Amino acid sequence: MRKPVLILGVGGLGSRLASKIAEELGCDCLIVTDDERCDTGGYPTVLINTESWINPSGRKLRFYAQASVDRIRSLVAGYHTILIIGNLAGKAGIALCPTICNLIRKQPVVSNQMSEDTISASHSRPQSIPRNEIDIIAFVIMPFKFEKSRIFDAGISLRRIRESSGAVVVIDNDAFLDNNPDLTISQCYDLTNQAIFDTISSFYQTEFNADLNLLSVGRPDRDSVSASAMDSLAMLLDNADIESVRRTLVYVMGGDRISVGAMNGLVNTVQSIFKKDNLSDVNLMMSNPGHVNVHLLSSIISRTKFDSYDPLSEIIPSRNNLDWDELDCSPEISLDIRNAE
Repeated sequence: MRKPVLILGVGGLGSRLASKIAEELGCDCLIVTDDERCDTGGYPTVLINTESWINPSGRKLRFYAQASVDRIRSLVAGYHTILIIGNLAGKAGIALCPTICNLIRKQPVVSNQMSEDTISASHSRPQSIPRNEIDIIAFVIMPFKFEKSRIFDAGISLRRIRESSGAVVVIDNDAFLDNNPDLTISQCYDLTNQAIFDTISSFYQTEFNADLNLLSVGRPDRDSVSASAMDSLAMLLDNADIESVRRTLVYVMGGDRISVGAMNGLVNTVQSIFKKDNLSDVNLMMSNPGHVNVHLLSSIISRTKFDSYDPLSEIIPSRNNLDWDELDCSPEISLDIRNAE
């Protein structure tokens, strides 16, 4: 991760997490939302104006976002790393996260360095350097399976985000609830949101792997650190086959309160489950007083259950879709058709 870093929150959940993380890390923050009541924490905000629509669809919201493209471009200019946080269980995340990732991917980075020819010509305009100099890391939350109306759109949005981002970290609310059926939805939200906060807050201390990554969450109220790690493993295996895991990073929150013997046992347990040398690091986090819990950040090299959210992609690859390069949106079209009678 290279400085300068921008935390970009999308929608209600993204804005809350982004402002909290930016304050923790002391970095810049930008909020993009369609909710004028959203708490932005005083950070720069791009409000998507949906005009007369009270509850627009995701495609309609994406259409109205086009009016704010230039403003978003100006606010993300000059950053080398952009962390995007969004909820793909909500319309704002589904509509705006792919749009923003695609916009940033096409955004040229401005450098203050000038070539010798430029200096000799006494030009002061900065040069554009390759677009891939912007590192995009997207953190997205997938919906519960009972949110059936959002599963398909969330799957398509995730595919779009993966194509436009250098790395994607996915946390699956559904897998977390499957392994913790006694939790309320509110408790599930609190724990998954905290896991994203913990993971991003520790990025300055660890090496991050690109591609698709699954963030698995352990419960903090377990009897031991190993039991919390088993929660994370169960959540991981609900989303992907264990043979597809290329690399795993273990986050031990509250690690300063764990004995050396317990830590050694945790590493040995996780290592024996994967049965190969893909456990790269154990990161001890000095968290606030409270329970100890374990998160796993696993890099996946093959299919996950999210591929089945868009069943058409298994039949029709994106290269055979004539309109795949353009994001779906619902424009306003006013036709003045007169009666010919």
